[in-house]
Amino acid sequence: MGQSPTITEGGDVEFVMFADVDGLEVFVNPERVIWVREYANKTTIISCGHEDRFMVRLTPAQAVAALGKSVR
Repeated sequence: MGQSPTITEGGDVEFVMFADVDGLEVFVNPERVIWVREYANKTTIISCGHEDRFMVRLTPAQAVAALGKSVR
């Protein structure tokens, strides 16, 4: 007979809360962020891949700092 599956517990996952341009709360895992880009209308897009993007009213530097990352 087959073995029963092994269940492993994951570690803690950190999330950072942002308010998007519509005022809705968005929780982001900083480890999943791929890029942060500013647009001409004074908004910044934070991308976590594919369709996982959202727009905030922060500068890119503010968004990156909120994610706990440094700018190189």
